[in-house]
Amino acid sequence: MKHKLAVLLAALLCAGALAPMTTQAIGFNIEIGDRPYYNHGPWYYNNGVRWYWAPGYWGWRNHHRVWLNGHYGPRYRHW
Repeated sequence: MKHKLAVLLAALLCAGALAPMTTQAIGFNIEIGDRPYYNHGPWYYNNGVRWYWAPGYWGWRNHHRVWLNGHYGPRYRHW
């Protein structure tokens, strides 16, 4: 039984190697972390307020270390 299964597996592997290759490449990307900016770049104006990008960072939530995504936030003047 084991011999028949090994022969069948070998035949499948050889048949897969002989199959014609496709002309289109198939690919995918894996990104780790946060994008540098989402929509507007490092800053933008909205209703007279200048909004700045705050990048993502590792932080603590409920005694667990989690990734906090970046976001846009206003910068206030401290006079």
